[in-house]
Amino acid sequence: MRGTEVIITERGAIRQEGGPVAKPHPLEVMIARFLARVGLVSQQGTPVTVYVAEELLFCKQFSLPVKGASVKQAIGYQSDMLLPFPEGSCLSGFETERRDKETAVTLYAVAEEAVAPHLQELVESGHSLVGLFPLSQRYLSSRQGKKKWALLLPGDMPTLLSFANGRLRQRLLCPSLPTVGEAMELSGGDTVYCPEAPEGSGFAEANDLLADAPLGKAFNLLPASYQRPDYFKVGIAGLALLNVLVLFLLLGMQEYRFQSTSNRVEAEIATLQPTMKKINALGNKESRSQKEIARLEQIGKNLDLLALLTNLTNKLPPSAYLDQLRLENKEAAILHLNGYADDMGEMSTSLQGLGEVSLKSTSRRNNKNYFQMEITLP
Repeated sequence: MRGTEVIITERGAIRQEGGPVAKPHPLEVMIARFLARVGLVSQQGTPVTVYVAEELLFCKQFSLPVKGASVKQAIGYQSDMLLPFPEGSCLSGFETERRDKETAVTLYAVAEEAVAPHLQELVESGHSLVGLFPLSQRYLSSRQGKKKWALLLPGDMPTLLSFANGRLRQRLLCPSLPTVGEAMELSGGDTVYCPEAPEGSGFAEANDLLADAPLGKAFNLLPASYQRPDYFKVGIAGLALLNVLVLFLLLGMQEYRFQSTSNRVEAEIATLQPTMKKINALGNKESRSQKEIARLEQIGKNLDLLALLTNLTNKLPPSAYLDQLRLENKEAAILHLNGYADDMGEMSTSLQGLGEVSLKSTSRRNNKNYFQMEITLP
């Protein structure tokens, strides 16, 4: 939906009725009324979009290297050299597009004296200026999307403008009004629009493009002193700030709760720490006691070696001698005896009282009877 539109030409300002006035967002209306009521801003009048005829505009397209100073600073240097206006006497706007190895720049400028009186007259009559755009931007809407098309604006010097993907690609000044074939060849577009196109000329009617709201994004030449506050953006920024504050408040409350819980836990730990130390000490004492009891029980299960050796000494025949004695405790306690004796029969009989005697081997060396004997103890 379009609001009121004004086109500035060499013959003065012509008021254009763009249909019903576009309704602003309810939040924007509410913020504007509040700011006006508290006296921060004055009450805004009817919004007006101003367009400048291409005949009054200077346009230059050039490229900048990707690497180097900031794009805005580089464009400022180029503007001083390219613009045919004295410094500070023009209004300008530009649009950039990043390409592979360069940045494409389209620069628009208009003499301030050509538009300033009309802008001042509109403001004094109570209007609110939405923007100041080249006339070609009036026909650029979201309907074209990614289409490739061209716009022919008649005049003393007809202007052929090529668009693609919603951007201005080329601007040509024609010495005479081209035919539709010539325009398509020059622009490379699939369709060429022309305002109030003559019937049978082959041009598409450009006024049909006015049914949709213009994009109103590129080449806004309106000075900052004339621009109205964007209350919707102010509201969004305010809501975003409010959300951030609420988020910080919630984080602060969560941190406070965490610190409070942590402090209570630390206080409880400090209170229970002496009791825990006593419990640990009793646990260690209990563990030592259990180990001692287990050791004593193990001692009770072992053989009485002193009694065994004493009994063995008493039962050995006087002529028997032991070279080696070994006690093995597996499934049963087995006493291994190695030595020699004069009478092996007497040796076996004497030791029967210790347990089950088993003679494993005997041999005779150096006039002595050597033996290997096992006694399974009860």
